Amino acid sequence: MDKKTRKEYGTWKKGYYHLCLDRLPERWIFHDEEDYRMGMSSVALAKLKIGVEVYAFELMPNHLHEILSGTGKQCLKVFSFYKRRFTEQLIKKGYSPLPESYGFKLIPIENEEALRKQILYTVRNPYEKDYCIPGTYKWGAGYLFFSEIALCIRGKKVSEMSQAEVRRATGSKEIIPPNWEIHPELGVLPKSFVRVDKVLQLFPSAKVFLTRLVKDYETVVFIARTLNEEVDFSIAEVQDMANTELANMYPGRKFKSLSQEEKCSVVVKMHETHGLRPEQLAKAFYLSELVVRQVIRSKDFGSR
Repeated sequence: MDKKTRKEYGTWKKGYYHLCLDRLPERWIFHDEEDYRMGMSSVALAKLKIGVEVYAFELMPNHLHEILSGTGKQCLKVFSFYKRRFTEQLIKKGYSPLPESYGFKLIPIENEEALRKQILYTVRNPYEKDYCIPGTYKWGAGYLFFSEIALCIRGKKVSEMSQAEVRRATGSKEIIPPNWEIHPELGVLPKSFVRVDKVLQLFPSAKVFLTRLVKDYETVVFIARTLNEEVDFSIAEVQDMANTELANMYPGRKFKSLSQEEKCSVVVKMHETHGLRPEQLAKAFYLSELVVRQVIRSKDFGSR
């Protein structure tokens, strides 16, 4: 990260932010459950040490997404804390440290609807990468929202542990609140420090939350482009988007009734709108990948 960006971030006022660590190309930050437990504890410790509020986060193998509130300076401190902790863990396990140039993106969240969208994007990440079904990924906070099962996951209260036990579990001498819970496999449980109450206020029901989580495609694409990330929609999702686009472009028509030219028009529109790859569109529309690539490059179709 360059000094100019860091300086700019440091001037930002207190508010909601999406903090996204850079993805490491062709290598991981978290290799096994020990690494993930360290990551979970790191998010909890950053909340304590730096004073930010955490609303959602997900640990991915080679990066991290977190929705938090604080000042720009606090977010810089959070990043520096993560970089140091993760580098120490990598070296301890015999891996190369994070590069000196390693950085992060910080996206201001200006209103509650934007906050909803950023939380959805963050929680969707493990599901998006096909690691789990929605709301079941254990290395983050998404399993907490609208989940009765989350209430059954219990750890040991810090008040019931010795200082040595807490230090071994967190890798830190930081004083942890006595009512926080530490799970032997998951580390510091997110329910101890994540503002679940705020997230539940933002969504009127579990149905709305889960529906938007899996079907809010435009939000996913918009935020992914902002973060310079690639979205890997499933064929079922691409076909779901195709049905929506079909209803907009050819009301009352069924997919089977479309001519090849009409299918190609929908393909081009979806490529432009959602940035879908030719191979995804080809499978969803039962067209050859060569035809889809030609159509996308065609000036005739591209101008429609």
